[in-house]
Amino acid sequence: MEKKGCSFVFLCLALLYVTRPVLLASLKGIDLSKSGLGSSILCDTCIGLVTTVRKLAKLHVSQELIEKAAIEYCEKSGRADERICKLIIPEFKDEVLYVFDHTALSSREICGTVLDDKCGSTYDPFNQQWNVTIPGGKPPIKPYHPPKVNITNRILHISDIHWDPQYTPGLQARCDEPLCCRPPLPKGDPNNSAGAWGDAHCDIPLQTVVNLMEHLNATQDQFEWIYMTGDLPAHNDWSQTRSGQVDIFNKMIDLFNEYLPNKPVFYSFGNHESDPVNSFPPNYITGSNSISWLYDDAADKLKKWLNTTDAYNTFKSGGYYSVDYNGIRIISLQTNYCNKQNWWLLINGTDPDGMLQWFVEKLLDAEKKGMKVHVLGHISPGDGADCSNAWSANYKKIALRFESTIAGQFFGHCHEDRFHLMVDFEANTPPRPYGILYLGPSVTTYTEQNPGYRIYTVDGNYNGSSRQVLDHDTYILNITDANLTNKPKWIHEYSAKDAYNMTNLTPDSWLSLLKEFLKNNTLFLKYYHYFFKSYNMESQCNGNCQKQNTCNCLTTFSSIYACHAITEVPLTKEEIYETMLYEKSHDHC
Repeated sequence: MEKKGCSFVFLCLALLYVTRPVLLASLKGIDLSKSGLGSSILCDTCIGLVTTVRKLAKLHVSQELIEKAAIEYCEKSGRADERICKLIIPEFKDEVLYVFDHTALSSREICGTVLDDKCGSTYDPFNQQWNVTIPGGKPPIKPYHPPKVNITNRILHISDIHWDPQYTPGLQARCDEPLCCRPPLPKGDPNNSAGAWGDAHCDIPLQTVVNLMEHLNATQDQFEWIYMTGDLPAHNDWSQTRSGQVDIFNKMIDLFNEYLPNKPVFYSFGNHESDPVNSFPPNYITGSNSISWLYDDAADKLKKWLNTTDAYNTFKSGGYYSVDYNGIRIISLQTNYCNKQNWWLLINGTDPDGMLQWFVEKLLDAEKKGMKVHVLGHISPGDGADCSNAWSANYKKIALRFESTIAGQFFGHCHEDRFHLMVDFEANTPPRPYGILYLGPSVTTYTEQNPGYRIYTVDGNYNGSSRQVLDHDTYILNITDANLTNKPKWIHEYSAKDAYNMTNLTPDSWLSLLKEFLKNNTLFLKYYHYFFKSYNMESQCNGNCQKQNTCNCLTTFSSIYACHAITEVPLTKEEIYETMLYEKSHDHC
């Protein structure tokens, strides 16, 4: 969100620079990133600048002039160096100007989305409520019973690879740029030098990805198929191109085809696959702004697993699909339609491409056929920092209606090893948990963590199977050790049932565990260290840190704060606000 907000401010200020040099001169000394800058100044300045954008658009001011002025202001502002300024402004220019020209939002409403609470209480299109049609007739909820027979499937979950083709061992690993370990950075000193296999402040090199694939090839008897939940490119958002993004996508899929040719891959788009980052226009956006350049290539690359005409067509037009495999219906959603940083949704964010309504229809069909469903996505609907409230609330209501049909939900995006527990407050006293959103660990080390992946054990393909997750095992690469020994070794980190002494992985069991987290710091610290994939085993988290991290595992569509499901005393408004800020400030996606 930071980079997108920066590009927006640069463009707006540049327009003002072209037409109102006197006023701009008065703003040159202001650093918009400083918290000391009054919120009213930020808000009023933003509104004035957006208004200017729209007026100049009507005057047909040259976009080349806008771009040139924006780069000049970017350089003078000190927010980025000359090289990044000259790259990031053109990256976002077309999208920002198109959206400004086509959105029905007022200037204040646009600023409300960019500056968040700095514009006070204002209209936020990502928080406006709309509803998909959800049918009645929900089947009675059946109590949990252990599996009838010992037949299971094992599923590999890979997420957030973030391969950096320019990663160069020996360059600075800590730097003033948004992403380090890459040219044109100089060589680092011995304490600040990118390792051969990766660094915890950077994305990962190709040889680490290849080493992972070699390891998976050697252990492929441990899993039967693959869920891949997106984000293949690195975080160099200012210097990406459409052709470069396609090349990275194809290279990563080629590696899976080479090392695991007989393992089906079921894929969901991340927010970094596009160019610019987060830019996923719905299919009514055509011409040069269309996303077809990415969808067409990806659909052809994954065609052998998109094994029906319907799956191929919906993936190619909207980036989502449904296929039936091994007795399970696998539904992959385009969760960039809930992404708050996807500016195309400022034009119309109401159920983009009708995907959630399509989701309901696919679930209803599975329910009628007695099938269970696994849902894939990139951004978790429980991610309050990045997923819009309206989209998230609709998803959670759908998941509640079809809780007897949805057997597993798998996401990525936030890099850490975590989960979201959905809780229903509406008709239940006490509140009732009804679904787990598993967020798979990232392969990238960005930031401050080891690479990782996960294997889920699920109830197998037999009559009456729940197809639910029975356990999950997480594997990591100790990046520090790999760089010291030059011998990377992927090791088993933990099993959920063993680590947390759980008899099963039902929603009720996860809720009980979260209650224990609040009372037992030793148990909570296990989770906290696994959260970062055992990168820093000396790190501590107690008091508010412990409460905030535990509360951020809960999510609901109710107006009641989700953490009230596990706290004996309801949190104050101040505590709720602090917890929400904590989630945003620890968003490394």
